Amino acid sequence: MSDKIEQILTGLNNKANLKQDVYGHSLKVFNEFKTCALNVVDTLAPKILSNAEGVEINLNSFGDFEFHLKFSGDTIVFLLHTNVFAFPPKHAINKSTYVKENPNRGYFGMIQIYNFLSDSIKYNRLGDEGYLLARVFVNSENDFYVEGKRQLGFLYKELGRHKLEKQHRHNIIEQCMLYCLDFDLFVPPTDALNQITVQQKNYFNNPTGIATGKRLGFEVVNTLKNETK
Repeated sequence: MSDKIEQILTGLNNKANLKQDVYGHSLKVFNEFKTCALNVVDTLAPKILSNAEGVEINLNSFGDFEFHLKFSGDTIVFLLHTNVFAFPPKHAINKSTYVKENPNRGYFGMIQIYNFLSDSIKYNRLGDEGYLLARVFVNSENDFYVEGKRQLGFLYKELGRHKLEKQHRHNIIEQCMLYCLDFDLFVPPTDALNQITVQQKNYFNNPTGIATGKRLGFEVVNTLKNETK
């Protein structure tokens, strides 16, 4: 057996096997996030319904790698990436004593958390934008690292300090929800809508035709330019 074949076998037995372990653990963590999100729904729903019957809160699952937490006009989309990642060599993660002691700790599954307008998903507005709230990285030892908005930008930056437990998952979900509630849909500038054509008017009657995002307002002109190219 050649040296190269031996190197390939070593790689498969070590790194490939490690990545499978990381992926399997990441899928487990993703399902635990889903359970926590369902607990949030079960906690809030009775209180909301008793005060504001028109406000909807629910959780919907879309296969093994996606679920949506909808609360009124906002939907938080949780996505599990099916690949395993390492940070670039110069990243602070790889310079940490924690990873230097065991480089296998530097491989992560990634859960991405986005904020969409609920109507964007309801009406399948394909041009609408979602905004990244957080990325959760978890390794095979259940240590985790979070990049995110507001408190999620600094609470869990020290890899190896915490194991990803139930209270952390709940905190991440709750912080994302609070950010969404404060992150409003802006009115578009008046000058952008001084004049409209009949075609543009028809777009207003078709909810799938107006690209909308919390920082876009709605972009009739851009949508039509794309349609007429």
